[in-house]
Amino acid sequence: MDQKEAWRDAGLYDPLDPGATERLAVLEYLTERGATIEQMVAAHRMGTLPGVAGDLVTQGRNDMVTVADIAERRDLPASRVMRALLAAGIPARNESEVPADLASFMAVFEEGAALFGEGAILAFTRVLGAAANNVAEAAIALFFAELGPGTVREGPDELVRARLAEAATTAFTRVPDVLGLLVMDAFERAQRRAEAARSWLGPTPAADGEIDGPTEVVALGFVDLVGSTAWGQTISLRDQSLALSRFESAAWTSAVLAGGRVIKTIGDEVFFAAPSAEAACRIGLDVCREAAEDEVLPLARGAVGVGPATPREGDYFGPLVNLLSRLVKFGAPGEVVVTEAVAIDLPPEIWDLRPLEPAALRGIDAPVRAFVVDRREHPTES
Repeated sequence: MDQKEAWRDAGLYDPLDPGATERLAVLEYLTERGATIEQMVAAHRMGTLPGVAGDLVTQGRNDMVTVADIAERRDLPASRVMRALLAAGIPARNESEVPADLASFMAVFEEGAALFGEGAILAFTRVLGAAANNVAEAAIALFFAELGPGTVREGPDELVRARLAEAATTAFTRVPDVLGLLVMDAFERAQRRAEAARSWLGPTPAADGEIDGPTEVVALGFVDLVGSTAWGQTISLRDQSLALSRFESAAWTSAVLAGGRVIKTIGDEVFFAAPSAEAACRIGLDVCREAAEDEVLPLARGAVGVGPATPREGDYFGPLVNLLSRLVKFGAPGEVVVTEAVAIDLPPEIWDLRPLEPAALRGIDAPVRAFVVDRREHPTES
């Protein structure tokens, strides 16, 4: 039986179909690259035949072994291996097949557990797993948003779409190397920030609250969009998504340039950290200004504080975070409000501060003294 007959018998090819020539071309293309009839049939049923070309790029990159095999290689209980793999976001049971390279992962995991303790290294492994999932999901979302079904650039026929899928997946295979460079660069900057925030000697900077336990003194801030729920009902989902992307991009750029980082975005709100109260105020004001200048976004408002907070898995927790998450709603559109500790820390020759009436905030026992902050247009001489 020749290939055409095999494809026809499998329901992949009909010589009488108007698109038979195009279908034949993509079947030949995929077969040349190693696709099996079974693979193509499964993809055809799902309407994703061109995507097989992308699957073939990563197919066979790793030998597969069972979790039990890895446990035996590393002389570890299978339950321990499964626990570590699940923390990394890898579905694992005793007989699950996983890449053989994960034996190296377990060696590193054991080294980390010996140094930091099992609970701590499991938490860190979850961070790694979440980061890996986010990178992969973002890559897939990028492909379907720009080259997938219904897009302008999706390609006029299945062969072109298969080539696009192959090219996109090939490009992604370079991401791990690039990510490694970015992680090391980010680690060095994070290390410098941590050393400044957690020094064992020297005076403690002005802070909202006392230091207690595994905390660090850090400047934190929130910026949110005012009336975003009502705003979202006035525009299309696509325009809303694009506008929110600009909002997040403004926050990211401002934070990076100020030596800080975006901790997370929560819908219409950005939570960020900075190396100083001044840097945090600059970030907050810059993001509010970008929102005000955007033709689609509603106005934004922010809140900044400085004090002890507990770092965990790249996030921060504690009373300061709770305070700022409520204080951000206290400012007027376009304003950034700061806590008393920030007001004390800011150089008066550079910053203007306008006191507000003490704020009664939900969940906060005493009224909070807050100030609207702005940069002086013409800083005075010190």
